[in-house]
Parts: sequence; structure tokens; C-alpha cells
Amino acid sequence: MRRTARLDRRIQAGAAHLTLAVREGEHSWGELGALIAGFEARRFVLVTDGTAPRGQVARVRALAGARAPTVLHELRARPRTTAAATYGGAGTYGGAATGGRADAEALPDGTVIAVGGERACAVPAAVRVPTDLAAACGPALTLHRPVPAALAWVRSDLLAAGPAARTRAGLVAVVRHVLAVCPAHGPALAGLLTPGARHDARTLTALLALCADARSALVGFDPDETGPALALGYGRSLAAAVRATLGPALAPGDADALGLLLAAAVAARLGLAARPTGRAHRDLLARNGSATALPAGADLDRLAAAAVATTRPGLLLLADLGRPYCADGRLLTPVDGAVLRAAAGDLAARADRVTVPHSRAARTDLVAPPDREDGRPAAGREQDGTGSPCGRDGGRSSVETRSGPAGTAVQQKEFPS
Repeated sequence: MRRTARLDRRIQAGAAHLTLAVREGEHSWGELGALIAGFEARRFVLVTDGTAPRGQVARVRALAGARAPTVLHELRARPRTTAAATYGGAGTYGGAATGGRADAEALPDGTVIAVGGERACAVPAAVRVPTDLAAACGPALTLHRPVPAALAWVRSDLLAAGPAARTRAGLVAVVRHVLAVCPAHGPALAGLLTPGARHDARTLTALLALCADARSALVGFDPDETGPALALGYGRSLAAAVRATLGPALAPGDADALGLLLAAAVAARLGLAARPTGRAHRDLLARNGSATALPAGADLDRLAAAAVATTRPGLLLLADLGRPYCADGRLLTPVDGAVLRAAAGDLAARADRVTVPHSRAARTDLVAPPDREDGRPAAGREQDGTGSPCGRDGGRSSVETRSGPAGTAVQQKEFPS
């Protein structure tokens, strides 16, 4: 795929569909206004969560207000103790919609436009304008019922100009997609990630395409996200437990990173993985500058108790990269508190030899895990089960992804190395 900051994708799940439009430049606001007008609403409700830049909220409100009366609704902040309830037991955005539905019940009547981060975009909305990468890669792409058709509109240049900490947090969502859905992208992503988390609009657009294509390939055949599409929420329920118990000690995105590592540790403890996958998890997250160990002094018993509550009825675990573990036709594996406590202990045990990058509780006497002799972290599997090639060409890494019933739709993606 030619590297560009412009992207158009359509995600279909049953009768519902979503259009992803990625644009750059001030001139693109006019296109958004025309798209908003296409919904022919009598009234718009502009929903925000307090994370969106005021300028962007004002711009979208003006565009909507030029078409129909528009009211602003800011979601109330939730107490930290209820953070774990934001995600469902399966860890998917279907679970996240539980929180979204609770917010939606209090919304005024009208066509909803969501502007902001993950919480705003988790509200069922006809138009979603994510203002950070985590929201753009996750809830903004979800087909929330009962909205039959939706638009996700992203300004990639504004994402690139945002704080590095928010970009780094959003890249954890990209890592999740690579680990659980499309591991063929692993080597290319490893060459791209840096702790500085500064990437241009074209690179972020390519990463958005990766996440959109991964979601499209799964929900096209699993519209209710109760089967293979559960992989899109890999590690999120554990991340909710980490966020609820350790949130103040963590930098943005580190709870999600630790959720992924806990999921790998649980699979290893249960002996479910055909081969250890934890190293591939740690390598990508360390490249990104994300946490790779629990903070010093973490209350493991409290974390395990929170994890028990957030992982009902079970966890999606990986038998191998890109291959969820399935037993008796079930993709959710029940996990008891003892295993969760032991898995948390495995991450705490690493604290004497692995840095927790950017953590507010990071220790300065820790060292990062060694790279390979060529300066790159030890990579995971070079290709996925379909044998999709991963190579290098002219300083870029190109990865072939397949979608459709028999992988017939082939798209070439390029990432700068």
C-alpha cells in the first residue's frame, strides 16, 4: 500500500456497517461537515469525555450546528473504584459498551456525535471523531448496536501532533492487534516502535489501516463478536483490573500493556501455549517504551482479586501468536484466583531485571532486557499461520495481509523501518 495520510475503509458486520475516513489538513473539515449533513438529523448530541482538545470540539460543534440544533453533553467522570466495570468479562469492546450504554441512557434525544478518547467513542454514536490513537484503533471502529451505519473520521496529522504519551498508549492497541490477530506484522512493527513514540501522519494512517483490516476480517464472519472476534479485546479485562488497582502508579497505556503480559503469563501458567509467547509480548512493548513489569510494591493479592471479578466468564488466551486457545468449542477459558495471583507474581518477579518505562513509579536502578546482537529486540514468529511474507524493501518493511472468506483480498502494507 502506498504510504499516504488518506485512508478509506468499510467495516461490515451483519446488517451494520462503519466507514473509516482518515484525512489530514485543515481543508478536510469541510468534508466532515458534508458527511455530517448526510445523516439528515433533526438534532445532534455532541458527546465528549473531557479528553478532546477544546478546539476540535468547537470545530465539530460548529459543523454540526450549521446543519441542525446541537447540544453538548460531557460524560461524567467515573470514580476510580468502578474502572474495572468499564470492560466486560471477555475484555472486548462489546464489554466496553456496557459503560457506553450506561452513559447513553442519560443522553438527550438526537443523532450522537462522539468526540474524544476511548470513553466517548465507546458510546453508540453515528459519527465518531477520535482524538487519540487508542480510541481510533479501538472503540471508534466498533459497530455499536443499535446504530446501523456509522462514520469514524480521523485527522491523522492531529494525532501525530498530539502528546507522545498518548501516542505511546495508543500504540499498545496496535501491539494487541498484532499479537492476537495478525502476527505477520510483528517484525515490521518491531522496527517501527521507539520509546519516543513520535510518528508522522502517514505512519499512523498505516497503523490505523492495520487495525481496521484486522477488525474487518474478524467481524465480517463474527458480527456479534462472540467467536474469533473476541481476539480484538485480548488482554483488556486484565488491563481493567490493573487500572482499577494500580492506576495512579502507571503512565497512560501501561495498564493495557500489563494486561497483555498478564494474559501471556496466565497462558504459560496453564500450559496452554504451544510455545512461550511472553517474549514476543515483552519485546514489542519494550520497543514502545511501555511497562513490562508491575511497579515495585504492587499489591498482588488485590490485583488478583480484581482480575477474578473482571475476567468472568473467562479469558481469551493465545495458544500461539495470532491463534486463540480453544477448548470444547469455547474461546473463553475460566481462570481461578490462584492462577491469576501466580501470573501477577511472574510479572512482579521481573521487576529486578526489567525497567517499567515511563511509569510514575519507575525505579532508576533497573535495566532493560537485552536486544539481539543486531540491535533489534528478539522478534516473535516471522509469519503467521497463512505463511504471509514479511520482508524488507528499500528501507521499508512490507507485510501482506489477507482478508475475506479464503484470504482472497490481498493488500500490501508498508511501514517505515
